[in-house]
Amino acid sequence: MEGLAKNKILIVDDDRANLMYLDNLLSADHELHIAKDGAQALKRADEYIPDLILLDIVMPGMNGYEVLSELKKSEKTRDIPVIFITGLDTDEDEMKGLELGADDYIGKPFHDAIVRLRIRNQLKIINQMRLIVEKEIAEASSRAKSEFLSRMSHELRTPMNAIIGMTNLARNTDDDEKKNDYLDKSAAASQDLLRLVEDVLDISDLSDDNLQLGNSEFSFGGMMRSVMKKAEQLFLSKNQKLTTCIDPSIPEFLKGDERRLAQVVDNLLSNAGKFTPENGSVQLDAFVTENENGCFAIQIDVKDNGIGIPEDKKAVVFSAFEQADGGIDRKFGGAGMGLYQSKIIVEKMGGAIWFESEPGIGTKFSFTFKAQSGQSNIEAETPSLAGNTILLADDVDINREIIMASLEDTQMQFVCAENGSEAVEAFKADPSKYDIILMDINMPEMDGVEATRRIRSLKIPEAETIPIIALSANTTPEEVESYLSAGMTDHLGKPADFEKIMRMITRYVIGRRKMGETA
Repeated sequence: MEGLAKNKILIVDDDRANLMYLDNLLSADHELHIAKDGAQALKRADEYIPDLILLDIVMPGMNGYEVLSELKKSEKTRDIPVIFITGLDTDEDEMKGLELGADDYIGKPFHDAIVRLRIRNQLKIINQMRLIVEKEIAEASSRAKSEFLSRMSHELRTPMNAIIGMTNLARNTDDDEKKNDYLDKSAAASQDLLRLVEDVLDISDLSDDNLQLGNSEFSFGGMMRSVMKKAEQLFLSKNQKLTTCIDPSIPEFLKGDERRLAQVVDNLLSNAGKFTPENGSVQLDAFVTENENGCFAIQIDVKDNGIGIPEDKKAVVFSAFEQADGGIDRKFGGAGMGLYQSKIIVEKMGGAIWFESEPGIGTKFSFTFKAQSGQSNIEAETPSLAGNTILLADDVDINREIIMASLEDTQMQFVCAENGSEAVEAFKADPSKYDIILMDINMPEMDGVEATRRIRSLKIPEAETIPIIALSANTTPEEVESYLSAGMTDHLGKPADFEKIMRMITRYVIGRRKMGETA
């Protein structure tokens, strides 16, 4: 037992002298729990799940035979070994106990050596079985992880090769049609690479204990359109037909974790397209299943006419590091993490995920989630942003270039800072010049969080009202909360698409403008 946790033993006896004797004999080597009657024994067994139960037969109320019968009825307690402790010594008594499922007998009066040996023998069997099971689980997990790492090595290189190759081809051709085709394929490969990277980074976050969901307002329709656009290239490349049916009773705006919900839909659409042959079809349906005082239960179905899932693989569909088509030589790509992640996310959202599949016919994945309805803070027609000025703080040249190029058509003006210190000084020099600040988090000299604190601490009116948007690839609720606590107004995860950037800038710039008009 050295180096191992103590085995838990539940002692059930109504005799105080017996309890004191067994406590003195066993407490040094074992974790003991006491019950003085049958009802208390059942409660303690269910609560503590002991490794072994020492059970008296003759007790007031529920006797030992009745307690044993009840223990065997419960899935949680039926496999716990039971040793009867009794002064009854007839063959009939012993046979009755063994027939009910008792594992051994200890007779009264007690003999120290006999008690220790019988308990030791039962615990030895339990500990050996536990080691065997743990070894099998560890070996299975090791095999799955090794296969996963082999897949990841292949999967990461595939889109990277496509990005490098297609970019070089685009650079070396003067044919605009070919150039656009190469760039489209490079963009699609970059989305595949991003999905893989996010899957790997999510492995530790997406555990039952670690996952925390955000709860901000978002456009359900906008989220769905963004996911569809992302999946479009895959379906076009295989000449597949994607049809959708969105229930109009789903509120346009919901409160919840947009990124995690989009991740689940994206996983299911990606799998459907991947495992459906060319010229196949995929159907997505979203509909309300329940509406109680603005709290909606929504179901999303993704159905394909692909290869289906073999019967012997259905049990591992939602397991981590597993994939139905196996190892590195398999036909279909992917990291084997998507459905495992989706299950955890959906259950955290108060829903469930399941599937129906027939090999050679197709598969339908369904999931539900719960969300409160929200309200739009964005005008139907986007007002002009021309003439407004953004203070853009980011230490990476290409990041600044991408944002400025994406927003070029808005005719907004930009002032750039390469670290937090420069951003603070630029704002202090002319605070009325800026309408919004886009602030990277990880920068040299002074990070975005400290820069935000210093701006908010300035004794000028603009320091209180200027919207400061965090730009960061760190998107866990805890990290986002730390940004907001420092004084940031909102958060954009990297890489942020154009629609999200525009929605957020419009919301805060126009909102601040209206506050000024009414002041």
